[in-house]
Amino acid sequence: MIRVYADFNAMTSDDCCWLLRHGDRDLTSQLENLGLHAGSHVLLYQDEDDFEVVGVLEYRFVPEFASDIWLAKPDWSTLRRI
Repeated sequence: MIRVYADFNAMTSDDCCWLLRHGDRDLTSQLENLGLHAGSHVLLYQDEDDFEVVGVLEYRFVPEFASDIWLAKPDWSTLRRI
């Protein structure tokens, strides 16, 4: 499963992460090369030594941004402390 940086302090009102990065680049620009699509599972983390949680990628309209964007919905039941 691909590890994706997610800023858990930057979330939508319905608990989705919108600031997503892989390596040093925005995840959106890498989706095709990484073989990711809506419904893909990724491993979300913020700090290397804190926790990980499985997230599901979504592409949908977000009122806060007034546009369609890529998001990751964390499944908090999969939380794993590192």
